[in-house]
Amino acid sequence: MNKPTIRLIGLLMIAALAVTAAVWPDSHVLYTLDQTKIPAQVVVETPEETHATMTFAETLIDAIDELDIPLSESDLLSLPDDTRLEPGETYTVQVSRRSRVSLNWGGYAVGTSSELISMGDLISRSGFADYAPNDGVLIQNKDEDAPASNGALTYVAVEKKEVRVNEEIPFSTVTLDDPNQYVGKSKIKTEGENGERVLIFEETYENGIFIGSEQVGVEIVKEPIQKEILKGTKKKPLIPAVNPKPSSKVVRASFNKIKDLLIKNGNANYKSFKDNGNGTITVDGHTFSFIQKDKRAITMYDGLECCLQGGCHNPPINHNTASGIPAQRGLVASYGFRYNGKFAGTALPLGTILFIEGYGLAVVADVHGNHSDSNLLDACYDAGEIRSGAVTWGKRTKRVYIISIP
Repeated sequence: MNKPTIRLIGLLMIAALAVTAAVWPDSHVLYTLDQTKIPAQVVVETPEETHATMTFAETLIDAIDELDIPLSESDLLSLPDDTRLEPGETYTVQVSRRSRVSLNWGGYAVGTSSELISMGDLISRSGFADYAPNDGVLIQNKDEDAPASNGALTYVAVEKKEVRVNEEIPFSTVTLDDPNQYVGKSKIKTEGENGERVLIFEETYENGIFIGSEQVGVEIVKEPIQKEILKGTKKKPLIPAVNPKPSSKVVRASFNKIKDLLIKNGNANYKSFKDNGNGTITVDGHTFSFIQKDKRAITMYDGLECCLQGGCHNPPINHNTASGIPAQRGLVASYGFRYNGKFAGTALPLGTILFIEGYGLAVVADVHGNHSDSNLLDACYDAGEIRSGAVTWGKRTKRVYIISIP
């Protein structure tokens, strides 16, 4: 190696040392500068884009404000917003966009923020999905696949209570026809009695507040007993069962009304008769209204025959009737009631005007004692007609029309 070469190498080494000496003072100067003059680097990552800046701001939120990045109260930062920025440091922060949701339970409302999730996720994360359907009702303002932004979940606690109320069952009343009682009469066959039942209600409470009540059932504890009333349908007789004896004048007055209409015709006292079917009869051209029609057993007697059979007079006489009128055609005897051996009255009132089919017009003027049939009538003939055979009535069942009673 020659001297020039050695000299060149030496110069290069000196140059290198000189450069090193020159650089070192510059670096040293760098670390000895005022730290407030060195910026921090802030990188903000939002779902929309990424922002980066060199800033001398003191806190992270100040740096974000400088970037004019819109943030809502619901947004969440990955670093505290009051993080102090150190000179020369790099800060990377992620912004999670959140939306406001409302959670309501038992009447209490809580507002909170949620990540951008669906309503279905919100239901699951809120814990409302764990409540049994029978315990309450979950109300949501959006479909489950819709974003949860501004979503509202309301859980209404529902309570059902059974309430039992005892109630009286009123008995009903029914009226039944009774042919054994006269019209206008009635009697109680069965007394009514109230029953008892339990009405079952279901009361609904939402969040402890009474909403309503619904009847869901009924239990019969005791059936009511129906009251039964028997109402008489039997027509009242126009003629009382027992009729006191009137004065002879009443009987004579009735007989005077018909005696001139009597036409002797064998067993009968008339020639023609017709039931007009309208509540009237026509006898020998004379029309009479009647108030009652029935069938009765009819026998015969005359005043002389009674005396002959009784042997009460010698010579025999034609007896008078109980009303004092001599026995003759146009008079009949009705059954006479006796109590304690004394006369009490007749089955048909004395003085009653009637018509007997096959016999004719007649007036009840006498009394007979046929105890086996109180409805029987004994038709009277003129004295001696039975003994002579002029009449052959015997005993017959015929229609009897009662025209009038005194």
